[in-house]
Amino acid sequence: MRFRNSLYAIIAVALAASTACGDSKDTTTPTIDISKLDSGNYPTTPRDMESTRTTDSGANLESVRIGNSVPLPFEIDGKFAFQRLASVDGRTTLKSPATMTSIASKEFPDLAQGLVAGWESSGERRKNPWVGSSVIIDTLRFSDATKAETAARRLANRQAEVDPGETVTIPGHPSARAKWSPVKRTLDSFLAHDSMLLYVYITDPVSEPVDTAPLIAFTQAAFTKSIEALKNYSPTPIEQLGSLPLDTDGLLGRTLPLEDRQMSISGIDRTRLMTARSALPSETFPALSKAAFDDAGVDLVAYSGEKVFRTRDVSSTVRLIAALIDQRSDGYRSIDAPPNLPDAKCFDTKDKKTSELSYPPVCYLAYDRYVAKVQGTNVQEAYQKAAAQYKLLAYGR
Repeated sequence: MRFRNSLYAIIAVALAASTACGDSKDTTTPTIDISKLDSGNYPTTPRDMESTRTTDSGANLESVRIGNSVPLPFEIDGKFAFQRLASVDGRTTLKSPATMTSIASKEFPDLAQGLVAGWESSGERRKNPWVGSSVIIDTLRFSDATKAETAARRLANRQAEVDPGETVTIPGHPSARAKWSPVKRTLDSFLAHDSMLLYVYITDPVSEPVDTAPLIAFTQAAFTKSIEALKNYSPTPIEQLGSLPLDTDGLLGRTLPLEDRQMSISGIDRTRLMTARSALPSETFPALSKAAFDDAGVDLVAYSGEKVFRTRDVSSTVRLIAALIDQRSDGYRSIDAPPNLPDAKCFDTKDKKTSELSYPPVCYLAYDRYVAKVQGTNVQEAYQKAAAQYKLLAYGR
């Protein structure tokens, strides 16, 4: 930890020295000659996101609103500080089903009839999979309380049919349907609350013998904290979902779009605009990212082909970049900045024999109060994406 904090400080000082200019109160965007940036064939003109609206957009946007309200695994138990999946999209709809043990995705729409929108987050106790407990939390909104209760019953019954187990009582939540599977070593719990359905999955793959008491305690806390947090969630009337805004201040439209090869196997477009809070489940180290976001005043995060953060002010970009670099420093080595973009901070895989997929070439750059993280399959691609992303942020300004 001492090394990590020292590295953070060194990076922050170096970034500040390389970007500071003007008065001592703030930093300003350095002068970059846009015409000299090699952006390859990547787009450099902002998109009108409204033209991408579909019949599914309203549910996806409402999912983000739910995600902005509910607790994350590490907030329920600080031991769940990791999130190992590379590109998590917490939005849950009938077309993008929740992850539930022993329930096939194709079965979910029929079992969860009346689903409006939902949110999913996950966490692990250890950085590497299957060496410690992991959790998944789903918060699903239905059209009414009856639909939520029906879905809870049908999902729990189907799960028990496929994977029989022992009935468990969750203290403080007597109406919850909970089942411990000795074979899969998982505790799955469903709780209907008004028009919401809460699902908590927790597993312990390593303890011998398994003590279910900590798993039950986590589930109890997850239900209690989720119900309390949902008091701050105001459901958008179903007939108004289609009018929820797709973009805020044009940030998503200024983010590099997804390429065909970046699309998910299901074909679902993962492009989305998040608040800082709803962006945390997509971060590898959500607890560290929360501290970094709070420090830099991040309010919006755009996800598409690449990632863009909006901070409180120009000077905050320095600290955010330092924090983002620090989180992944173990697997990277520093490389030169892209041509004519001297203040970008770029890194390549430290050991190509073992970590190239986990640590692809990446660049961090700042424009005004925005920070962008771009990566490529090789260094040249990362450089061109960095140039294109800079042009998008600077376009018309």
